[in-house]
Amino acid sequence: MRYEQLGKTGIRISKIGLGTWQFGASYWGWGKELGEEEAISIIRSAVELGINFIDTAEIYGWGRSERVIGKALSQMDREEVVIATKVFPYRVTVSGVLKALRNSLRRLNTGYVDLYQIHWPSPIFPLKGAMRALERELEEGRIRAIGVSNFSLKQMEEARSYLQRHDLASNQVEYNLLKREVERDLIPHCQREGITIIAYSPLAQGLLTGKYGPGRMPKGLQRRLNLWHLYGRVDWSVVERLKELAERKGVTPAQLALAWVIREDGIVAIPGAKNLRQLEDNVKAAEIDLSREDLSFLEGSSYSHE
Repeated sequence: MRYEQLGKTGIRISKIGLGTWQFGASYWGWGKELGEEEAISIIRSAVELGINFIDTAEIYGWGRSERVIGKALSQMDREEVVIATKVFPYRVTVSGVLKALRNSLRRLNTGYVDLYQIHWPSPIFPLKGAMRALERELEEGRIRAIGVSNFSLKQMEEARSYLQRHDLASNQVEYNLLKREVERDLIPHCQREGITIIAYSPLAQGLLTGKYGPGRMPKGLQRRLNLWHLYGRVDWSVVERLKELAERKGVTPAQLALAWVIREDGIVAIPGAKNLRQLEDNVKAAEIDLSREDLSFLEGSSYSHE
């Protein structure tokens, strides 16, 4: 596994983390394909395999994801794991964010959260009070770093402006071979400023695993509708190039897609895993080196900021 610093904090995180939206979410088969026992096993195995960065949110499974992580942590060395969670935007007031943080700490069964993130920009509440409150929580030791998620460059810089003594550590955004808009301005700016990009949905919710193609999509109507909403008409030529290069390199399309996301400094990925095989495959992605020729072939005609 490869590691790098989270923002300017001195906290080291694995280039491949573990996203836990699937823990507690019926959308991802919770209760059918995956349950609490399997989830706890995945978390513990992830740490054994070198993953030390686990991302969750209060909204994932309406708190179930955090509770599962808390149970897993109860039999682990807390200091070995970097836990990130998020507050939902309707709580982004001074009192709301403080209450949400304490509820997350209780569910996670821990005295502190390593990275606390505002999940989305709030369309209602101003950021200033919440950001100042989080800065105080950082200085009192209940969080170690402050981040945002799904913030544009302008929104992120506004959030930074309210911090008086510390800086944002990260911005968590959707980033994968099919979603590259953040390359235009956000990623270059964050790399210059020392703000870590945390890439969620690095496999485009399964579209980059090689399982799907034209006329071959997930069975569930909700999944199909959500993918259509997020990705519209999929550029299947990207997926075909991914599969072709993966075969040449002797890896899976999913591993290659993850390796592409984390190819540069300042970017980590948080793929989910519903079983140990997926987890082990994700970890191996950190070992893949991509040449300029590989990158050129993969990216083809898809958008590039260069």
